[in-house]
Amino acid sequence: MSETGRDPEALARTGIDAAKKEDYAMGLMVLAEAYNLLTKDKAKIPATTLSYYGVCLAHTGKTKEGIEFCQFAVGKDSFNAELYINLAKAYSAARSRRKAIEAVEKGLALDPRSAALQRMRVTLGVRKSPVIPFLGRDNPLNVSLGKVRQKMRSSAAKKKKA
Repeated sequence: MSETGRDPEALARTGIDAAKKEDYAMGLMVLAEAYNLLTKDKAKIPATTLSYYGVCLAHTGKTKEGIEFCQFAVGKDSFNAELYINLAKAYSAARSRRKAIEAVEKGLALDPRSAALQRMRVTLGVRKSPVIPFLGRDNPLNVSLGKVRQKMRSSAAKKKKA
């Protein structure tokens, strides 16, 4: 117990539970208190706690700071796939889909069977590679050919159903 009578580990668990339920405002409030109690020795703050604190920050408008906490957590425990999910959530909150997908891919490289990472990948959606890979995705030729490719795939799928 700390001098304030609050157990930072219990607070962290409560805050993480709130974040898992996507109650980011409550999670932030509780995790901020736990973080403040634990900051005397930052090295001892568990990476999971830092990661969920970052997710809560990102989802309550402090995206840059939230991403930094998530990145720090990943650096602290780079073999924990759950931390990559949180990093992806923070990037999503910041509307950085590409970086969110990169985080999910790194997590899947560690744990390819992670159901949570696979769900996150589906949620984010994975774009097909450009038709002409050496041209940019926004190149008019790639855009046009991509539309043609999509029409061909959808018409082939309709023929299969019939």
